[in-house]
Amino acid sequence: MITIKEKKKTRIGEELIFSLKAPISFSNAIRRIMISEVPTYAIEDVYIYENSSSMDDEILAHRLGLIPIKGKPLLENEIITFTLEKEGPCTVYSSDLESENGEVAFENIPIVKLGNGQRIRIVCEAVPGIGKVHAKWQPCNAVYKQIADDEVEFFVETFGQMEAEEILEEAIKILKNKAESFLQQLEMLDNK
Repeated sequence: MITIKEKKKTRIGEELIFSLKAPISFSNAIRRIMISEVPTYAIEDVYIYENSSSMDDEILAHRLGLIPIKGKPLLENEIITFTLEKEGPCTVYSSDLESENGEVAFENIPIVKLGNGQRIRIVCEAVPGIGKVHAKWQPCNAVYKQIADDEVEFFVETFGQMEAEEILEEAIKILKNKAESFLQQLEMLDNK
């Protein structure tokens, strides 16, 4: 049984505190799935057509990959395309990334500072992934403490891609699917 105790918006996403009546092993499974198996979007492929800034292409691509992208992936092969074209002198922010089908979670993340006459022209592709593969797809941090023999209190801090309750719902679905798959495998072993 899940009881929501507190939910609030923060500068970088949301904080959610809830209690869960379940064995510790179940609670830990939920925590691990929330951190590492709930899919989110992140910029994976970066095509740099022009970069006369002082930042190397690889560093620029890495910085772009760490910008949180809003949304819950529905399909494994979805792609959100962003374009970025700027000329200095200026500071390039995440709000400068333009897309027809996607949105950055925060518009004030600095990417690179361009000097007079410096230019960048980039196309990026955000794809679904999970935190188990790379931290850029991690939707939240989650910790818990035991408050009774069969009850824990969770503290979840999101990074802006999804709402905290949405992450929790996805984690529960993933755990349910894993349990059903495990039971099917056990039944197949019993039938042999």
